[in-house]
Amino acid sequence: MGGNGVFEQYPGVPIPAPPPFDIIPPDQGGGCVTSGPFANMTVNLGPVAGNIPSVPVNPRMDGFGHNPRCLRRDVNRFASAVTTTNFTLALIRDSPDIATFQGVMQGQFELGLWGVHTGGHFTIGGDPGGDFFTSPGDPAFYLHHGMIDRVWWIWQLQDLAVRQSAIAGTITIQNTPPSRNGTLDDINDLGVNGKGVRLGDLLSTMGGNNGEFCYIYE
Repeated sequence: MGGNGVFEQYPGVPIPAPPPFDIIPPDQGGGCVTSGPFANMTVNLGPVAGNIPSVPVNPRMDGFGHNPRCLRRDVNRFASAVTTTNFTLALIRDSPDIATFQGVMQGQFELGLWGVHTGGHFTIGGDPGGDFFTSPGDPAFYLHHGMIDRVWWIWQLQDLAVRQSAIAGTITIQNTPPSRNGTLDDINDLGVNGKGVRLGDLLSTMGGNNGEFCYIYE
């Protein structure tokens, strides 16, 4: 998945945390990827919530218009510092419930903690890897989220009978706007990817009542 961007100065990534943790500092990349397997790759969607000012603005207000440009990365030692084994181990070992697990994983920004999920995204960063809405446009996204899924599975295995169906939180991101708590019977709308799927049938890699998944981590 290698290939850093060429050096391009940018102000870093703002994070809703107290100083000095409110900025993920820029590192030695930020520009177009010109080496490795994804050299000269074209990105087409976004930016929606990008952080590199020189990226061309999308022609549509929602960010999903056709906007071809180079893949950019800033392989970042500051972000990767919170993704090491000790952080992942503590996440699994010290989270007694799903609310704690997902809160620590996502990042406890009010405490100045970025979390292994946020840190993983900005270890690659750039465009679109550092954009919440279009980050799947960088192929590294899938390795990162595969690992997030694996860590969740390992956490579930510590008490599978209780944890495999455990959920917490509301149906809006960061409860904005305020909304009700989610339930196992809520339907996930997959849009053009197919019919809606019940949340409770997405919590096991080995299949819910409808066998939505069929895989296991070793």
